[in-house]
Amino acid sequence: MRVSELVTTDEIKKWKNGDIIAIKAGTGRGKSYLIKNILYGFAKGLHNNKKILMLIHRVNCINQFQKEIEDDNKTDVIKIDSYQSLEFKIKNGIKIDFSEYAYIVCDEFHYFMSDAAFNKTTDISLNTILEQSNKIRIFMSATGDYMKNYINNIKGLDTINYELPIDYDFIKKLTFFDKDETMEKFIEEAIEKGDKGIFFVQKAQKAYELHKKYPEHTLFNCSESNNKGYYKYVNKDKISKMLADEGFEEQILITTTTMDAGVNITDTDVKHIVCDIEDVGSLIQCIGRRRISHKIKDDGIYLYIKNRSNKQLGGRKTQTNDKIKRAEYFKKYGEIEYVKKHGRDPDNNAIVYEEVNADETGIYKKINDMAYYKSLIDIAIIEEMIENSYITYISKLFNKRYRTLKEEYEREKLEKYLDSMVGQVMLTSKDRTELINSLNVRQNGKLLRSLDSLNSALREQRIGFYIEQFQTSRMIDNKKKNFKNAWRVLRLVNK
Repeated sequence: MRVSELVTTDEIKKWKNGDIIAIKAGTGRGKSYLIKNILYGFAKGLHNNKKILMLIHRVNCINQFQKEIEDDNKTDVIKIDSYQSLEFKIKNGIKIDFSEYAYIVCDEFHYFMSDAAFNKTTDISLNTILEQSNKIRIFMSATGDYMKNYINNIKGLDTINYELPIDYDFIKKLTFFDKDETMEKFIEEAIEKGDKGIFFVQKAQKAYELHKKYPEHTLFNCSESNNKGYYKYVNKDKISKMLADEGFEEQILITTTTMDAGVNITDTDVKHIVCDIEDVGSLIQCIGRRRISHKIKDDGIYLYIKNRSNKQLGGRKTQTNDKIKRAEYFKKYGEIEYVKKHGRDPDNNAIVYEEVNADETGIYKKINDMAYYKSLIDIAIIEEMIENSYITYISKLFNKRYRTLKEEYEREKLEKYLDSMVGQVMLTSKDRTELINSLNVRQNGKLLRSLDSLNSALREQRIGFYIEQFQTSRMIDNKKKNFKNAWRVLRLVNK
């Protein structure tokens, strides 16, 4: 089902000025199509000189969307801008005129919270948008649950909600890996096999260093800001071509989260997604960049995610708790006691900040509720991960069976061994020893040897072999000897 089938023109007619619309749907389900086509047509037909302001948070997305509306001659109604541009104008006292807009669309509105971890001003654009009570404000995302809760519970504002169920059936296989060096092995295997993939890497430095080792086979991308100079290594022409073509010529695209939302990659040769991303919401957005083709049967991706140990998660929890210590103290004891304790020492995390009074007669301290709430959410998620393990948390999120890379390599080794054993007859228990040890099926630490247990394990792991028991005979010392329980490995016709 598409978003436009849920949010029809009849639904749009029901909306009134001041309404806040929240749309949750997975990537590729037509959220942008709704705005660029259905809402566009409605706004153009109903409102004279009333337009749609569509706000986006990534430069790559802005460029791609802007080209689309220019190609479709829809710039007469739709104006595209960035949240950051809005924030810059507000901070610098530049007046923003919203009067020409009937609708303000917040695309990928998880931005307000996800970027609050490093952007001190996401709350500025959000508050400004929420203050436009004579407009219809539309918030869209696949990962906006926490942000919607913030609007409902912290801001105390009601939303009209539309939701399409999200499934991850397009993930063919989920694998976790532990070491950075593994990403190099992935690239080397891809080069050898001619595979294509996208690598999402948290930090621009790490992404660039990975690209630098394989410059002929990889394309590097990062944002122009917050990258400590690595943007100069981005081939802007190739990135522009990638956005226009919705694909890339190199085997591997290595990018930061500058491409975590909005950008479409429709090249069905891109089968592998590798993620070294901390924020869960960004992780989900990243894997959605590869648009799945419904014209190709069983189109999908193989997903590889870097594991986080409990020790690493504990470190992140400590860092996040440290970020909000000042805000917690301020909330508990008030402004005077806060100033007594911290004096001239500013909050480096900018969760507690200073603001000029409305009448400009003085300065007072405030808490950035968005950044504070984001930290509380992060802590809660980390605690759940520590309790159940990172791998368990993520696999449940995607509702997927998973393997670790070690298990994957062991599986490949086992499949290769079983393939070499096909048709070989094992007459005695001694003959079967190597097979039983290779399968290594255990219960309560005990090695299982029965045929049923071994075949059950092969079925459970979806390994395309089985063991057949049959009766045969052999001439031994010129005498015919019958073997009623001989074994042999056979391939399954259909795995």
